[in-house]
This record gives sequence, structure tokens and C-alpha cells, in this order.
Amino acid sequence: MIFHVVVVLSYYGREDTLSCVESILSGDTSIHPLVVDNGSCDGVVEAAAARFGDQISTLQLATNTGFTGGMNSGLHWALERGADVITVLNNDTTCRPGALTRLAETATRHHAAVTPEIRYRSDTNAVWFAGGTIDPATGLARHLGDGELAPPDAQGLRPTDVLTGCSVTAQSAVWRRVGQFDDRYFLNFEDSDWSVRARAARVPLIVDTAAVIEHQVAASFAGAYSYLGLYFYVRNGITFVRERSGGGPLTAARFVRHHVVPRVRPRVTTGGLRAACRRAVVVMYAARDLALRRWGPAPRSLQLRATKWSESDMGEKVNGE
Repeated sequence: MIFHVVVVLSYYGREDTLSCVESILSGDTSIHPLVVDNGSCDGVVEAAAARFGDQISTLQLATNTGFTGGMNSGLHWALERGADVITVLNNDTTCRPGALTRLAETATRHHAAVTPEIRYRSDTNAVWFAGGTIDPATGLARHLGDGELAPPDAQGLRPTDVLTGCSVTAQSAVWRRVGQFDDRYFLNFEDSDWSVRARAARVPLIVDTAAVIEHQVAASFAGAYSYLGLYFYVRNGITFVRERSGGGPLTAARFVRHHVVPRVRPRVTTGGLRAACRRAVVVMYAARDLALRRWGPAPRSLQLRATKWSESDMGEKVNGE
């Protein structure tokens, strides 16, 4: 029997995490979930242990180490314990019965890294991810739309240039061969970076359309992260374009022009100019840290500003402004 560990990373997402683990175990009780609390200490570890007992394991981290650090801690745990197959899985997902077993079989048969077809939880007929590519003009790693996707083969498999870190399944030998996620990224573009390194290591990247999970998209980018997400997008996006997309300075410039500038441009709404100014400040932080090669979490001063801004935004919504 395959020893399949599924790493579920939680950061202030207790209820999502419990629902995710419930869906994993209802699909196949031979799969072993590992719940990693990324420094939130919100009781998710205790709640998961109480509900699921020895069907799962838990790992409590002292601080928030980002998607990269949290998942890498889980990968290290699973590799040390001799897992045959490891899946990294967002906690705001639910897995349809048999999906993870199917992914493990596909990953093992093809010695590949595999992502399921990922649908929106809010509309389970709509596909969020079924394949990805890197735009040669701007270097952006992006999802392919319906009209761009090649039909899957007779087994339901489709090759892809990039995977999404929302769900990646691979044999332990593949994780060792490619390496873990690059900790510099902390959050955002780490999955695209890993995908490019996997392809360089001759690991096939596959979407298995016969395995389906549902995803509560953008659950991680609420509150302060509605601003901090832009910081990571800019800093990490330019880093990825420079290092992994195969493009040069002009490609990075086009990335900024087409994918950063529109996010800062004022919108014709109440508070649009103020919001644009805040986003401009975030971009300046990202540009400074990129130039200084500062990686990991966002600066503490920006985190405090983002929290203040998000609280202000919430107050305006409550007051109907």
C-alpha cells in the first residue's frame, strides 16, 4: 500500500482546515493528512486531533513561515517518515471521493508531478485551474482559459507548463529531485518557480482531469493580505520573470507595465484615489526590497500599515461609504 501523506497548511483557517481534512478522510482513510499550523495557534491542531485522532498527524509551527516555509516543514516531516507519495494541499479546498488516490496513482505511474482539475467551490461547474503556461511576452505564469486548453488524452491527462501550489502530488523521489519550495518567495509564485525547476529536472507536469477538488478561491487574501498580496505579487513576480521565465529586462518591464501598473491605477469609485495611493506605497516597498534582495515575509512596517488600511476599509463598508 502506498504511504500517501497530504500536507494541509493552516493559517487562521481552522474551520476550512477541518472541512478539508474531513473530505480527505471520507475519500480514502488510508491517506494520512498532516495538519500544519503556520504559527496562528488558533486551536486548529487541538481541534483536528480531537476530531480525527490517530487518522492524522499535526505539526505546530511557532511563527508564520509563509506558504513556502509551512509546506516545506510538512514535506520535511513526510520525507523523514518514509512517505511514498506527498501531496501539498490548500486548506480551503475540499476533495471529491477518490481524487487523492487517483492523483497518487497517476504520479506513481508516470513519475510525474500532478495537479487535479480544480473547480470553484462557489460554482462547481466552473473550472479555476486545468492547465497553465508562461506568457513569453511578460513572463507571467498564468492559468489557461477554456479556449486555450488542449483536450486531455484517453486517460484524462493533460500536460501543463506550470502547476498550481493549491494541490501538487508527487512521489517522494520527485520532491527530493526537484527540491522543496524556494523560501525566498514566502507566498506567491513559489509554485511557478517549482514547476520550472521540475521541468528542468525532466519531471512531467500533468493535470489529471479525472481527479477533481473544489477551491474557495482567494480565501488567503482577505484583510491585511488584500494589500500584502500585492507586495508579494510584485516582488516575487519580477523575481520569477528574471530567473525562471527565460526573458530579459524587457520582459520584466512588460510584466510591470501590463500586470503591476493596472493594479495601482486609480479606479473611478469613492476612495479610488486613496486606494491607489495605498497600493502605490505597497509597490514601492516591493521595489525597494527587490533591489535590496530582501526576501521572506513583508516588512513589519508594511504589515502594520496593511492591517490599519484593511480595518479602515472594513469600517467604510460598515458605514456604507
